[in-house]
Amino acid sequence: LGYMHSDLGGFAGDNLDDELYTRWLQYGVFQPIFRPHAQEEVPSEPVYRSEEALKLSKKAIALRYALLPYNYHLVFENNTQGLPLMRPLFFEDSRSEMNTVSSTYFWGNDFLISPVTNAGQGQQMVDFPNTGNWYDFYNNKAYVGGKSQFVNTVKTSIPTFVRGGAIIPIIDPVQSTDEYELNNFQLHYYFDQKVKKSQRLIYNDNGLLANAYENDQYELLKVTAQHNSNRIQMELSATKGMHFNFDKKEIELVVHNMKKAPKKVLIKNDKLNYQYDQLSQTFRMNLSWEPSSKKIINIKF
Repeated sequence: LGYMHSDLGGFAGDNLDDELYTRWLQYGVFQPIFRPHAQEEVPSEPVYRSEEALKLSKKAIALRYALLPYNYHLVFENNTQGLPLMRPLFFEDSRSEMNTVSSTYFWGNDFLISPVTNAGQGQQMVDFPNTGNWYDFYNNKAYVGGKSQFVNTVKTSIPTFVRGGAIIPIIDPVQSTDEYELNNFQLHYYFDQKVKKSQRLIYNDNGLLANAYENDQYELLKVTAQHNSNRIQMELSATKGMHFNFDKKEIELVVHNMKKAPKKVLIKNDKLNYQYDQLSQTFRMNLSWEPSSKKIINIKF
């Protein structure tokens, strides 16, 4: 079942707990449909809540919009392959105990989500699949797969993890999906020593036609990453439908979990500027790309 959701914040009843309300919206960021909805007696919109609840709700809503490139590709996968957007752990972890886990789930292939459903909860048990390492989306802390571990919860977000080796496309938040376009975005690569090669596909169209893919009015971006002891190499390539025109892309490349600064970064023989923060072990660089041709970035150590 591709599209299902809950009425965020609750549909009926007089439980107006602001903490649980914001937790529900944080959970809704990783549901197929994000919709605060209730009967007339229950104020479902964030504006009717406390100042803190409003602030936290806006943060969750902004994240939902920032993940539009990732989520739009999930919709494409559902359309072309029938894959659900929310996926149980037994989709890839064959241990028998995973068959009954309902407190943790995959959002697409690369996010692991654990909703907070109790007020005042300072810790939460998370079941990490045994198919790799996982990294906290907000602070990059690493977790070994195949274990159940307690994680600390914070009021600003629910426990959210990214698969080691994943490449996540993100945009600056917009006010409406009408404003969404894929000409400026970030690529977040979660470097993992054990994952030697990664790939990310990003489907995009003009957002106006329900059958854009079938009518060849789309582009499909492909990002690959591979590494050895001397370098990380990332390649950008693309295909498109015959009735679609490529637009130039402005990309910020962000590499997480990079243990040391590179000696140089090259595209062909041209050296590029970059920033590296040792404390967060994060690498950043900006680049322009015409999708009609491949672009290869070599980060050398």
